[in-house]
Amino acid sequence: RAMYGERAPNTLAALNNLAVNLLNQGKHAEAEPLFREVVAAEREVFGDNHMNTQNGVGLLGRVLQEQGKLDEAEPLCVEAAAWFRENQGPQHLGSVIFGGILVELRRRQGRLAEAEQELGSLVADARAGLGPQHRTILIAEAIAARLKHAQPDGAAAGAAELRGVVEKMGEFLGVAHQDTVKWQGVLGERERSC
Repeated sequence: RAMYGERAPNTLAALNNLAVNLLNQGKHAEAEPLFREVVAAEREVFGDNHMNTQNGVGLLGRVLQEQGKLDEAEPLCVEAAAWFRENQGPQHLGSVIFGGILVELRRRQGRLAEAEQELGSLVADARAGLGPQHRTILIAEAIAARLKHAQPDGAAAGAAELRGVVEKMGEFLGVAHQDTVKWQGVLGERERSC
């Protein structure tokens, strides 16, 4: 802030990185005001039609969702998912990630039919242009397995599917890859809840 100013791209990137770090540590209440600051500044500096802005919008939606503020998170999650899909294409990693965040929001809202429908188109569109071992496809498959696990009669099948996806991630991305490690943790949580 002292070197570049409040609205400089470097300052905004640093604030965003700090907020992401807090989010990844589960410090959602600490991350929220930083994401709010980043989004407000990026909307002002870059405008709404910019990848940095929409990345911040989607992450703010996620941090609100993690705190149970589902009504406040919804328009942000919808905005980011739609922007990435329309502007970056359905095979873009951001489209899958922010589409997955929206699917998770629908799941938490109890809107499982909508979540399944959105996820179905997300996975189908991503598969249409990418190979089966592509990182984006593996993440989409992991999101689908997590949603299946959330269904009243799908916990065991969802955990088994997620286990298979995590194994593929380990094989194709490597066992130390950030996505493999993340989804291994999600799998552990799901298996403990079965």
